[in-house]
Amino acid sequence: MKNFTMQGDLNMDEKLLYILQKEVKPALGCTGPTSVSFAVSAAKDAVGGNVNFVKLIVDRDTYKNSVSVGIPGTSQEGVEIAAALGAICGNSKLGLEVLKNVKKEDEISAKKFVENNLKVEIDWNTKEIGLFIEAFVETSNGLGHAVVSQTHTNVVLIEVNNKIIYKKEKNENSSLVKTAENDENDEIRKYKIKDFYDFAKNVPINKLSFIKEAIDMNKLLAEAGLKKHLGADFGNTFMKLKGSTEYIKAKAYTAAASDARMSGENLSAMSCASSGNVGITASLPLLIISEENNKNEEELLRSVCISFLLTIYIKSNIGRLSAMCACAIAAGVGVAAGSAYLLDGSYEKIELSIKNIVGSLGGVLCDGAKLGCALKLSTAVGVAIESAYLAINGGAIPSNNGIVCSNADETLIMLGKIAREGMIDTDRTICKAIIERRN
Repeated sequence: MKNFTMQGDLNMDEKLLYILQKEVKPALGCTGPTSVSFAVSAAKDAVGGNVNFVKLIVDRDTYKNSVSVGIPGTSQEGVEIAAALGAICGNSKLGLEVLKNVKKEDEISAKKFVENNLKVEIDWNTKEIGLFIEAFVETSNGLGHAVVSQTHTNVVLIEVNNKIIYKKEKNENSSLVKTAENDENDEIRKYKIKDFYDFAKNVPINKLSFIKEAIDMNKLLAEAGLKKHLGADFGNTFMKLKGSTEYIKAKAYTAAASDARMSGENLSAMSCASSGNVGITASLPLLIISEENNKNEEELLRSVCISFLLTIYIKSNIGRLSAMCACAIAAGVGVAAGSAYLLDGSYEKIELSIKNIVGSLGGVLCDGAKLGCALKLSTAVGVAIESAYLAINGGAIPSNNGIVCSNADETLIMLGKIAREGMIDTDRTICKAIIERRN
């Protein structure tokens, strides 16, 4: 598969393919603590030497999304252990798989490191909802300093002993102030839903082979969750319920993959828009719907393609980290549209399915990454499938009804406006409540 960059004059298909390649990547463990490990590792790798001390500054949402999830390869959870492991055994070159090589002895060393060699601060003054991580790593060679902003592996500054080694310029969508960045300049914001539909329908199928890898990777997580009864074991619990096989199995597989991931199972997920749970939710239900309705692999890959693109687009609109649950609403919209594509194929039904799920699930709160996410993901999957079936049968929320606008494009813009402008105080309140309860 050809890897594109955004340099030069690319046509729309090449740009959308590039966006998919950039945003759909393997991630080991929950991307909240993983981004912390990555930032610390980036600072450590820049300066080199033996690590003596780490100071970490994170935005409120990164902390919220790190405190209650397991760290792969360990029996630990939380932002502190993630930072310590990043310093001890992290490899920043591996991106969201930064802790791929963690060993049992690293966990023991990290626990000791946390007690005496680590300081973590929450920056409550970030002006927007979003991601900001600043790591200072003192080693035998001096001081390494790294800033990660906007997305989970987006390094915007590297310094070694107060000398700038790398600085991303502002025209690359970055600032170095202590504020979470918005995604207004994201390339994907230039497109409309119909563009995603046309691309998914017409792109040569061989260019979507990496989506098959995403489906297979996330299915392995689901199978591990079911086999090992991981997390809160929502996956197996759903399997005991009565009802449509397609509906129950789609919810169960999605929940089981989240069960495995949130408990720290040492398997990578294929993330979408920097979130493993989002990638799971945006893909696994469509595999089940495809199997239950005898759809072929090409139809499946094209449906997941439109699901991923919509998910990326919505996460750019609501913010990479937000008070609004991206698994529920961003991936939920993706699944609703992907389901309508699989079962009907018309753009009109996709539009109606998007209106249905936004009008019913818009505003679902993100209360941090945790075992309970499995239930939230499966709830979104159920509503997404229902939204698609209702749309196909002519049932849809009318235009200009509540937050549902005259068309699906305007509806998604409205959703982003609510998340970015209307839920900042909500986000701050949720974060404070969760963090204060743990301290």
